[in-house]
Amino acid sequence: MKKTLLLLSILSVILLSSCRKTKYGDVTFWQKTGSGFSITVVDLNGVSSNISSEYASAPACGASGSAVFSHLETGSYNYTAGDGTNSWSGTVNVTEGCTTMELY
Repeated sequence: MKKTLLLLSILSVILLSSCRKTKYGDVTFWQKTGSGFSITVVDLNGVSSNISSEYASAPACGASGSAVFSHLETGSYNYTAGDGTNSWSGTVNVTEGCTTMELY
């Protein structure tokens, strides 16, 4: 009986630990129409992407002309961005699905 309980306990721990899956999300950085910024380079964890278009409102995830970072583990990331004149920095929280972040 003790062996059966021990075996069931070990099996439960193994099954529960295998259920914890890493979660991923995407983040899209964008700028508003008329913002006056030129091409903006966004750096997130040593990877760069460019914002080359402006939008009237938050674009869809992965929109062309926005700075897109895909398949990131959920959590907080530091970013920096600049267009040669202006600069931005901060933290973005990546959640499952898509997060959009306006630079203004």
